[in-house]
Amino acid sequence: MSTKLWGGRFSKEVDASITGWTESVTIDSKMVVEDIWGSMAHVSMLGVKGIIPPKDAAAILSKLLEFQDGYVAGSWQLQLEREDVHMNVEARLIDALSIDVGGKMHTGRSRNDQVVLDSKLYTRRRLLELRERLLPVIETLLERAGGMTEDVMSSYTHVQHAQPISVAYWLSHYAAVFLRDLDRLKRAYDLTDENPLGSGAIAGTSFPIDRELTKDLLGFQKVHEHGLDATSARDFMLEVLSASAILSTTASRLAEEFIFWSSYEFRTLTLDDGFAMGSSMMPQKKNPGTVELIRGRSGRMSGLLMAGLTMMKGLPSGYNRDFHEEKEILWEALDLINRLVEILPPLIKSTTINKERMAELSYGNFSTATELANYLVRSHNVSFRQSHHIVGSLVGELSRRGENFSNFAACIDHLKKNNIHAREEEVKQVLDPQQVMLSYKSLGGTGPEAVRSMLEKFKKACEAHRRHLEDDQRRVASAYEACRTIARQASSVKSAADLERLVQTSPPKGFVGSARSEGQH
Repeated sequence: MSTKLWGGRFSKEVDASITGWTESVTIDSKMVVEDIWGSMAHVSMLGVKGIIPPKDAAAILSKLLEFQDGYVAGSWQLQLEREDVHMNVEARLIDALSIDVGGKMHTGRSRNDQVVLDSKLYTRRRLLELRERLLPVIETLLERAGGMTEDVMSSYTHVQHAQPISVAYWLSHYAAVFLRDLDRLKRAYDLTDENPLGSGAIAGTSFPIDRELTKDLLGFQKVHEHGLDATSARDFMLEVLSASAILSTTASRLAEEFIFWSSYEFRTLTLDDGFAMGSSMMPQKKNPGTVELIRGRSGRMSGLLMAGLTMMKGLPSGYNRDFHEEKEILWEALDLINRLVEILPPLIKSTTINKERMAELSYGNFSTATELANYLVRSHNVSFRQSHHIVGSLVGELSRRGENFSNFAACIDHLKKNNIHAREEEVKQVLDPQQVMLSYKSLGGTGPEAVRSMLEKFKKACEAHRRHLEDDQRRVASAYEACRTIARQASSVKSAADLERLVQTSPPKGFVGSARSEGQH
C-alpha cells in the first residue's frame, strides 16, 4: 500500500528511482509562504460557508500561521519524501491536528488549482519587485537627459553616422522603450492577478464555495472564472517570460552601446571603475565585463521564453505534470531579470558621458548631409531626389580625398557647379551639427523644445505607473495581513458567524467588504 496522502488507489510505494525525478520540493521551497497563505484563505472561506466546522477551521488557521512563521524563521523545512509543498504542509497539519481535523483543509480543492494559485502568488510578488526596480531605471535616464538637451552627438544607422541629435534625445529614447517594458510588465501582472482557487481539479466543485471571498483574501483583482481554463492555462507564464525577455533585450541593446562607446575608438562614454573589470595578464585593461554580462544573459532570457513556449505547444487541455517545469522556467527568469534591472540605475548614473568627444565626432563624418539636401529643397526649389544626388556626390568627392564638410570652399564650389548659388552664411548654418540639431522642432524630433516636451510626458507616465504599482502593492499587502490576522485571532471563533465577522473586520478594517463593493479593477 502507498503511504502518500493520495495513495489509496495504489498497491505500492512510488519507486525510489524516480523520487529525485518527480519531486517538486526543491523548487517549491521558494513559495512556501504563498502556499500557506492560499490555504489560510481557502480554510477561512470553508469555515465561513459552513463547509467545514468553524472550530476545525479555527484550529487549522492557527496551525497554518504557526507553520508560516516557523518556516520564515527557519525552524522547519520541506521534506523530500513528501513530494511537494502542498503535501508537506498538509501532512504536517495532519500530524499536528489529526486526519479528522487537518484532513479537512483540502476540502473542495485540488492540487491542480492549488499549484497554479501558488505560482501566481509567487510570480505576482516578483513582478511587483521588478516593476519597482524598473521605475528608477527610467527616472535615472530622464534625470540625466534633462541637462543635455542642447549637447550634440551623432546618431547612427547601420553603425554609420546618420544625423546630429542631442545627448538627451539618445538617453530619452531608452526611457521610452523601458516605459513600454513597464507597460508590458503591468499587463503581465494583471493577467497573473486572477484567482484560480476554487476551480478544483478541472470542473469546479459541488461544495457551495465563495471564490469572490478567496479572491479578496488573496488580494487578486478578479476571479479566473472558467475552471478548465484556470487549471490548464499558463499564458500568464508566457506573458511574464515574453515581457522579461523583451526587457532583457532592451537592456542588451543599451549594454551594446555602452560597450562600444567606452572603447578607445569611440571614447564617448567612460565606465566608472566600480562597473569595470581588469585583466589577469594585461595591466592596462579596463573591461566592460559587467555590461557584457547584461548582453550575454539576454540570450538566457530568450531561451527561457522559448522553453516556456515549447513546453506549452503540445499540451492537451486540463492539468498536466509538464506544468512542473513552469516553476523551474519562471523562477529562473524572474530571478535573472530582477538581478539585471537592479544594476541599471547605478550603471547609468555613474557612467561619464564625454560630451566634447560626442560633439567632435558629430562634425567629422557628414552628419549634416541630410539637412544640406533639405536646404536645397527649401531655399533653392530643387527636388529632394535631385538634392540627394547633389549632396551625395559632394560627400563622395570629399570622402575620396579624405576630407569632410570642414572644407567649406569645396562645398560652395560643388554647389556652384550644380548651378546653385547659395549664401555662405546659410550653408555654414546647415553644415553645423549643433545648429541642425537645434532646428529639428517637429513633434518627436531632437530639438530641445521637442525633447523637453517628451521628457515631461515620460515623467508623467512614470508617476502614473508608480500610482498603479502602489495600488497593487497595497492591495496585496492588505490581503496578506488580513489573512494572518484572521489566523491570529482564530482561537476566538466558536461559530461560522464568528468567523465571518472576523473575516469582515480584520485589519485593514473593511478590506474584504470594500474590495467586493468596489468591484473588479
